[in-house]
Amino acid sequence: MLRHRVELGALFLVAFSALASVVVVDAFTTTGPSFMSLRDIHASRTILSSSIDPNDEDELSKLIEKRNEIKRRKKAEEAPVERDLLEFEISEDEIVWDTLPEFKTARPVRKKKSSSDDSKKKKQEEEKNAGLDFLVDFEDENEFHIPNRIGVSTVAWGDASRNFVPKGKLTKKMRREGKFVPGDLQVAYNQLLENGISFFETSERYGATSRSSSLSAEHILARCMEEQKSENPVLIATTFSNPFPCVTKFGAKAVVSAVQNSCTRMDTSGVELLQVQSTFLYPGGRRALANGLSQAVDKGYCNYVGACNLSKGGMKSMIKKLEPYGLTLTSNQFEFSLTNRKADKKGLVDACKELGVIPLVRNPLDDGLASGKYTATNPSGGRAGGEAKFSFEKLEKLQPLHSVQETVAERASTRVKREQRDLNDRYRARYGPAPKVNTDITTTQVAINYVIAKGAVPLVEVTDSNQADEVLGCLGWSLSEEEVDMLDSAATLCGL
Repeated sequence: MLRHRVELGALFLVAFSALASVVVVDAFTTTGPSFMSLRDIHASRTILSSSIDPNDEDELSKLIEKRNEIKRRKKAEEAPVERDLLEFEISEDEIVWDTLPEFKTARPVRKKKSSSDDSKKKKQEEEKNAGLDFLVDFEDENEFHIPNRIGVSTVAWGDASRNFVPKGKLTKKMRREGKFVPGDLQVAYNQLLENGISFFETSERYGATSRSSSLSAEHILARCMEEQKSENPVLIATTFSNPFPCVTKFGAKAVVSAVQNSCTRMDTSGVELLQVQSTFLYPGGRRALANGLSQAVDKGYCNYVGACNLSKGGMKSMIKKLEPYGLTLTSNQFEFSLTNRKADKKGLVDACKELGVIPLVRNPLDDGLASGKYTATNPSGGRAGGEAKFSFEKLEKLQPLHSVQETVAERASTRVKREQRDLNDRYRARYGPAPKVNTDITTTQVAINYVIAKGAVPLVEVTDSNQADEVLGCLGWSLSEEEVDMLDSAATLCGL
């Protein structure tokens, strides 16, 4: 390295000497400048190289090597020394046992959840089921639970006088007239069952004229159940019909025989609820009916018993007759609707609640008058070329009620949409998309939910998929107290 530096210095010295020997001339000088030749420069470099002592170069290299050695030793001293832990030997005398920490090896004990934790979990479950679980129990119902608090009446099934057509293809005109075939009933039944409506009310007299062709209401219901299997049980209520005007039924045996035949037609071993239509004029009286209902329960043909058209006093009397058999009156069926409020005025709904009886309401739409579809400005109900179902005088009288029904439907739709948005925000963050609830509420659905708001179970007549959609549109929402009061006030104003 020193040698290279000396050679470089010699080159600079030669170059400097060459520049010093340059003769500066101007434009008027005739003789050119004289320069050192490359041979002279090389000779000078050789002289300088030979003048360096080799011993000096070796001495310098030794000094550099010594310096590097010192650096290596210094780094080695600063580096942490890794020791093998196994080389240390500690005797027991050197250990101070009193200063050692205590080690806990016991299994941790699981604490019981506090009531606050249970309430928090319950609240989360309620939020998760909000708008989803429509099969909850109601405070005013007894042991017989009706899912969604809505039932379906099969009163028109198999009845030609109620637009039933046993076979054939229906024209558009026949559809507009409300005609239906067994296939329509199957489609409607499937829709209802798949969406949580599983309570069907029938009777041995529904569609009795079509019994010979196995197309009575009970026969058709049996076909629907056979065609559409469901994990949820189908709840059937059948009615022991009034024997008058032709008295062919009397005594307890007639009740057992009737329900046995009904089970045979429906191809089932038993029904959920057996009702008796007439309790006052029946041959043998209420005692015979109570005895017959008791035998039906004992033989497994039904699980619960009920009656039809009983007043508060009649319910008390029937309850007393059933007590010796260990039975109680489960239901009482009667007419009630927004345009037929006689039962409510008589306090029948409240009496049922007081006695622990479920009020089943047939004809909750009052043959369409309470649906709000037929109005003074639309007497045909929107059917092109259709005839007016009710007189103009009757519809004009109900005009204030129909106007309030439309207002309530709009208010309920707005309120349910807002509630659904809030539910979606809470539900989506924890459980994903919330279940859909109908927000396009119709006046028909207002009339059905009015009956539910009063504490009764409506038995809605369904004969096609459109009517099934109307019923399903009632699920997931309810009328507020203010909206019920508005409808009551309007009905009172109309003299209802």
